[in-house]
Amino acid sequence: MKQLFYPLIVVVTALVVGFGLSYYSLEDGRELTATHYGVWSGWPELGTAQIDPYSRAHLARQGMLPLGKGEGVRFAARKDAEDNWLRGDCRYTMQGHMPNHALWTVQVRNPVTRQVYGHVESGQMLFGPNGEIDLTIAPQVQPGNWLNTDGLERIELLLTLYDTNAFSKLGSEEIALPQLVKEAC
Repeated sequence: MKQLFYPLIVVVTALVVGFGLSYYSLEDGRELTATHYGVWSGWPELGTAQIDPYSRAHLARQGMLPLGKGEGVRFAARKDAEDNWLRGDCRYTMQGHMPNHALWTVQVRNPVTRQVYGHVESGQMLFGPNGEIDLTIAPQVQPGNWLNTDGLERIELLLTLYDTNAFSKLGSEEIALPQLVKEAC
């Protein structure tokens, strides 16, 4: 009986580990190769020949076509500056400057269903005297620049910079993206 039982355990364990690691690689494995700019994670190499295998597998599974490096770069934030998950019932402030770009957008997305619930673009914003942005992200209407979270349990913010050359040169790791701070829940 042992002669049949042990090989069966080895095969089942190998299958579970193999399929589990494959699933992780397709879903969250690209986080291993992300470039981090504060709370924002991005993959500036997506639209180039230097794309990593995790990101390539993720794009193939999602059926997505990435923008070229000079066309745009997308960043995602799932946590705030205090390393807490973003929640749709809280109020956050996004402040700072954007790198060189022609246009940018910020979207609120449900991380589970990937449905977009709200967005703003640079053409709709009121900027500070030095070109800085001050965007409130909350479920209730706010004065000034406001992005609706629709009161979702968990949210993800997507920041897309279009027509940017900020990440095409050496030293782009030093670029600062806007800060994301929780104001209240």
